[in-house]
Amino acid sequence: MLRISQFKIDAYTAKLAKTPEQLEQFLTPLVKAGVDIFDCSTRHFWEPEFEGSPLNFAGWVKKLSGKPVITVGSVGLNIDVNGQQTEDSKIEAVIEKLDNKEFDLVAVGRAMLADPEWTEKIRTGRGEEVIPLSAEALAKLY
Repeated sequence: MLRISQFKIDAYTAKLAKTPEQLEQFLTPLVKAGVDIFDCSTRHFWEPEFEGSPLNFAGWVKKLSGKPVITVGSVGLNIDVNGQQTEDSKIEAVIEKLDNKEFDLVAVGRAMLADPEWTEKIRTGRGEEVIPLSAEALAKLY
């Protein structure tokens, strides 16, 4: 398993690959070397990775590598890594992309740090009870 990231916290425009062709060139030797699954980190899981396609970073890695992928990037959050308000990442969007087989697994990080019961609340339809990540909570975590 290999985690790859398509952004840098201090430089959001710095990309591992700027085109599907560049991404394929990066992935091919890794697949040949034996990587079985890719953990694909991006700033916002809901954002399309390349123009002209709705696929996110994990979706493109899966399409190009043929390997299972994990998506991660602001799942369950409405605050980004810098503590700034962002588009609300609706769980419905995760479920839709998962159902469409865009990715195979979903990683949830900071949302669970803010609310350790996050998974159970989402699973049982109690999303309104989720304790959201706040700038104050984020500051305590680091």
